[in-house]
Amino acid sequence: MGGVVIVSGLPGVGKTTVVDLAINMLREEGIRVGLVNYGTVMLEAALDMGLVSHRDEMRRLKVSQQLQLQREAAKKISELSNKYDILLVDTHLFISTPRGKWPGLSINNLDFLNVAQIVVVEADPNEILKRRMSDTSRYRDVADEESLRMDIEYNRMLAATLSIYTSCPVAYIQNHEGRAEDAAKELYKILSRLVVDIGYK
Repeated sequence: MGGVVIVSGLPGVGKTTVVDLAINMLREEGIRVGLVNYGTVMLEAALDMGLVSHRDEMRRLKVSQQLQLQREAAKKISELSNKYDILLVDTHLFISTPRGKWPGLSINNLDFLNVAQIVVVEADPNEILKRRMSDTSRYRDVADEESLRMDIEYNRMLAATLSIYTSCPVAYIQNHEGRAEDAAKELYKILSRLVVDIGYK
């Protein structure tokens, strides 16, 4: 089974760009690295069950339904990790629900995953707002800089908690405007070290 790397960040931090660049660097070295989006796997299960018709509807499901979807997604991701040296899992550490912030990863689904590393991609609140406003492909909740600062801090607390539960390191990478390649190189170094530590190189 390959090592599972949790890669998270608030919507608008530019996580996808950073991850894609780092993956290309790793693949150039012959490392078998995969990428899966946790929410996409959950969505596929939710669509099959007729619970939603659109991705952004999932966070409005009952918590009991989301917990079930989380477990099913974790099992599928665990199976997928067997095909790679490392598998990057793009996910959110929390979801805003009508009842408050709810963890995307917890004892409900972590035991199904062989987590070896946690990475949190961050950006300044004003950068996040700017990126969200330019992304018309998704529905985003309205936010301001103060609420984003609170979300960034909460994300860090969750990451630290996950690190304790999984006994694996957590790294924070800054993705400032126009510096995605620098952030990708930092992620690449972390993942390269992971490959060495778990014995695939």
